[in-house]
Amino acid sequence: MRAEGWALPVGPAVRPPRRLASGSRRHQAEPGNHASRDRRRLQLSLLTIVIVLGTQLPAPAQTEEEGRALYEENCQSCHQPGGTGVEGAFPPLADNPNVDDTAHVEDVVRNGLSGPIEVNGVAFDGVMPAFPQLSDTQIAALTAYVQALGAPPTDGSTTTTTAPPGPVAGDAANGESLFDGTTPLAAGGTACVACHVAGPVTQGGSLGPDLTDVVDRLGGPAGLSAWLVSPATPNMQSQFAGSPLTEAEITDLTAFFSENQGAAPQTGPDWLVLGGLTGLVVLLAVVAVLAPGKRLTYADRLRRRR
Repeated sequence: MRAEGWALPVGPAVRPPRRLASGSRRHQAEPGNHASRDRRRLQLSLLTIVIVLGTQLPAPAQTEEEGRALYEENCQSCHQPGGTGVEGAFPPLADNPNVDDTAHVEDVVRNGLSGPIEVNGVAFDGVMPAFPQLSDTQIAALTAYVQALGAPPTDGSTTTTTAPPGPVAGDAANGESLFDGTTPLAAGGTACVACHVAGPVTQGGSLGPDLTDVVDRLGGPAGLSAWLVSPATPNMQSQFAGSPLTEAEITDLTAFFSENQGAAPQTGPDWLVLGGLTGLVVLLAVVAVLAPGKRLTYADRLRRRR
């Protein structure tokens, strides 16, 4: 529809933008709201981190008990219950400045230590085996326990641990019989000769080292006696965990090893290997005798008939 001088618009009417009231909540939030929400989020995040870390960290009491159990199983026989060591054989761990170095202690536990060392002005020259079977968590617990050995008890009491005296002279002849298995061990343990040779006993296994110089390697008779109470190597632990040596057996074995100390390590045939080779030869001979001969083909049988 047209009128003179002007025209009506065609299509939807265009409305002007709607203006919000000056008090609208969309545009007028309280100034502290954003900051308050950010603080609450930060507090919740920190609380979550604390809870997660708290559940992963072991309780101090549990760590101490685990360290004590590991020490008693792997270290106590040589270094003694209070960490005093054995004079001339095993260095003390209590009041030992080297023990304060956590990385050093953990490395010694993992990889062992041999050769001369000096602790508080006293020289030691022995061999400590490695403990590869221990996990990082166990090594950390053991290290913490060892580092606390020199600390005074929390209850204010004092304890004194002295190194045991040298072993009483035993029967070396009976020690040799115990070593080679002629005399069975009282608890039913495996005879040493199954894995070792020593001195005059050369017909033994080769799974373990020659023990002819074991007294010197462990710092003397006292060191060897202490080690035999609770052997620290994994193989020995598995053999004697349920069948420990008696005090008399330890004394006689120590006398046997001491009597042969200084002798040249003996070399003899490995009867385990020789027995295996002999069995293999016998087996091959039996197979050769019993195995059927060459089978004839059909063509070979026809040729023979002619």
